[in-house]
Amino acid sequence: MSMLIVQDSYSFGVVLGVAVIAFGLGLLFKLAIVAKQRKRILRLEDEMLSNHARILALEKKITEDRKDANGTQHDYDLPSRKTDRELKVS
Repeated sequence: MSMLIVQDSYSFGVVLGVAVIAFGLGLLFKLAIVAKQRKRILRLEDEMLSNHARILALEKKITEDRKDANGTQHDYDLPSRKTDRELKVS
């Protein structure tokens, strides 16, 4: 029962100061997490754009190779569905 009675009393200013400091630290912590996540998202978006550009370049090369092989110069010819073996780069 003696644990429930507060022996030392804190002034309102001390409690308010601790609350403001705790809020500030929590806000800084959250902002750091958001900044780290934003940086990671931007890095992943750059990687995706690079990968898409590479895929488009490979598609263009395949289309040009097929045009050269067939001797056709039609821009409206769409490449057929590619197999995994045709799209491998390395």
